[in-house]
Amino acid sequence: MFNDMLIVTTAISSFNNAALFSPLFLVIGLLMLPLFVMVAVYGRDFVTKLGWNDKNVDNNVSFWTSSTVLLWLMLFGGNYAVIRDGISLLPLLLAVVLLLLMIIVSQKYTMLGYANKIRDKKTKLALFGLLLLMAGFSAIHNWYGILLQISAVVCGFIIGSRFKKNIALVPWNIIMFCAVLILVLMQPEYFRFGQLGNLTVVHLLSAVFVALCGVTALVTKYVHARSKVHQSAYVKLKWFFRILSLLALVLFISTESIPVFIGLMGAVALLEMLSVYHSKNLDSKLSKQAFSLFLIGFGIIIICPVISAIGITYAAMTATEIKARDFLSLL
Repeated sequence: MFNDMLIVTTAISSFNNAALFSPLFLVIGLLMLPLFVMVAVYGRDFVTKLGWNDKNVDNNVSFWTSSTVLLWLMLFGGNYAVIRDGISLLPLLLAVVLLLLMIIVSQKYTMLGYANKIRDKKTKLALFGLLLLMAGFSAIHNWYGILLQISAVVCGFIIGSRFKKNIALVPWNIIMFCAVLILVLMQPEYFRFGQLGNLTVVHLLSAVFVALCGVTALVTKYVHARSKVHQSAYVKLKWFFRILSLLALVLFISTESIPVFIGLMGAVALLEMLSVYHSKNLDSKLSKQAFSLFLIGFGIIIICPVISAIGITYAAMTATEIKARDFLSLL
């Protein structure tokens, strides 16, 4: 009655759909909890032996997180055949992200003195050639796709090695990782995050939480407490942005729209800016707390425990105790 191959193919397709539909990243995140506990206990001592200290912790975090995400984009990317659009901007956007990440990695590589630790030129050329090979194989499988990504890595390396102004950990790493998060939401099947159009509430709320932590880190870093907003205007504006953010959240969960997601983050940013500007004082460590949470959540979403471990270590290095009430006061 049924063809045997048809039954097998249907079973495999159903299994793949179920695997894509379930929030696999959350399950793996729960399984990584023992690792995170070990990092919280021993992480600071470990990185201190590697030469991390209060003066270079930001540059080290920037280098290792950026290089890890760079390799993740090259090695963890999926099959371009899963892209449903006839013409996709994903290869071009990936090349842009690789270019900008390579600028950060190249500058920190030179600034931290890692370039001097490998003195053999042949070894350096071999490692760089391996990096270009990974970039080429991760590109869309035609000559211009391979050339595009290899060119992005080469140009990023040249620009970063000659860029003298320090690229700050905040905001640039947050901006780059939020760009990666948007790519994941744009093509979740390519990044094995979920099924386009069928992302669960867990997927969407997790992405919102990570982006919210990034926005909070930026706002608390660059907006200063002034206590100059009139109380009545403050209350009205705060409720306006709260309602606007809530409506945008409901619309994003309903549609999975990227412009709505960006608009939601913009509304939350205005809400938090208003709260910070109205307050009399602000804890200077709040930005570092938010950034630590951002790294932890981002690592869990992309199933890269190294990023989460670095976030936990960064919180330990900066001696920041994360308190939920400090963040809730901004909303």
